[in-house]
Amino acid sequence: MAGMAADENALVNAARAGDSEAFGVLVRRYMPRALAFARQMTGNASDAEDIVQDAFVKAFRSMGSFRGESGFYTWFYRLLANACTDHLRKGTLIKRLFFWRAGAPDEGELDPVVAAPDTKLGSLPSAGLEREEMRDAIRRALVKLPERQRAVFLLRHNEEMSTAEVAAVLGISEGAVKSHLSRAVTALRVSLREYTEK
Repeated sequence: MAGMAADENALVNAARAGDSEAFGVLVRRYMPRALAFARQMTGNASDAEDIVQDAFVKAFRSMGSFRGESGFYTWFYRLLANACTDHLRKGTLIKRLFFWRAGAPDEGELDPVVAAPDTKLGSLPSAGLEREEMRDAIRRALVKLPERQRAVFLLRHNEEMSTAEVAAVLGISEGAVKSHLSRAVTALRVSLREYTEK
């Protein structure tokens, strides 16, 4: 773990000095997670790719302002989360959020929040159908959340960031993160009650 941190520090220092190859390594390291997060925030794979690409370009141009007070990943996700929020505020994709279906040509991997196997559903004869119905229900529940609650939930659970990291990414207090997360979880539980009570 320490070796990876040292490796990242070396890459970051090289990127700050203008080394595009070192920055390219960072891009390849975090691209899959960045794409997954942006896709879940926007609900569209193509838009997510554009947003992530723009966020990485902005990150490279801003490397001189990166002070290393947080990890590169946390610093970059702040840029990415802001880019996703700005995109959503344009109002062009609100109605499409989270409504892509598994198997769609531009969908890619399953969303991490529902990708893990569920032994309870998996034991049922109609498990495949129920999993798909639950995925759709989760997407519908997520789209109902306010943007900030959705971002906190995705960063905390899908990206597995700590409360402190989520706070740093979104520029809010840890108390606010906990509050948004609690509200998001409560809302999701209400929306998904028919599945959680089976």
